[in-house]
Amino acid sequence: MKNTTRQSVHRFEDGTMRFDAEVIAAECLVHIHVNASHVTSLLASPENLGDLATGHLRCEYDLHPPAEGHRIRIEANEAEYHIHVEVKGEFVHSPRNSIVTTSCGGCEQDQLSALVDETPAVSSPASVIDVEQLINSLENMRSQQPGFEATGGMHAAGLMLSAKSKLLIREDIGRHNAVDKVMGAWLESKDSSLPVALLLSGRCGWDIVAKAARMNIPIIASIGAASSLAIRTARSSNMTLVSFAKAGRAVVIGPVEGRIQRNH
Repeated sequence: MKNTTRQSVHRFEDGTMRFDAEVIAAECLVHIHVNASHVTSLLASPENLGDLATGHLRCEYDLHPPAEGHRIRIEANEAEYHIHVEVKGEFVHSPRNSIVTTSCGGCEQDQLSALVDETPAVSSPASVIDVEQLINSLENMRSQQPGFEATGGMHAAGLMLSAKSKLLIREDIGRHNAVDKVMGAWLESKDSSLPVALLLSGRCGWDIVAKAARMNIPIIASIGAASSLAIRTARSSNMTLVSFAKAGRAVVIGPVEGRIQRNH
């Protein structure tokens, strides 16, 4: 199944209604199993599900893929998908009993202080980066979003893998799923380049900061705004947020020295 589907609709234009077809972002139920044990269920787009499983298990359960990668098998049943991941040894976890929706962030936590305090600190980057590079990379990512181009209903996440702005990009109907997918794609690629920055096609919330921190990524650049909890967590985690990054302008929050080039 692809990330898009066609649906019959009535289209209203210039005061008249007509029957037509519309390209819609697909949303399906995805179940992740590890060693035959159900771990979680997500609402997500159906492409790149292997990347989704690898990234989600690493970002949310700290399950590192082995050198040869996870053994992954995907079963499809109409609008539901089952991803079976085989790992060596026992995988100890607390399974979720509810579905993680495409807008879900810290769904299982009821104390804001814990969301901040339990997010790890990131290392400082080896070199500085220019804000214009981040903006250019976001624009480059925007030009590589076929799902959004077709539907207007999908998010994208990208990883800058070098100071030369090498990009890895994934799309999903859920912001956090897109991040999991691009993280999983990077892990499975065995690329030795450490991510310079995480790029977001929309806003930045706490859940995205937490995922980036768990992957030791020091910079997040987003086209949209950063939430107050995202900012609080980023400051606590030694992370820099670059929000509203477009058209030669940006808002930089958090550490600047040693990571963001000053042009003055």
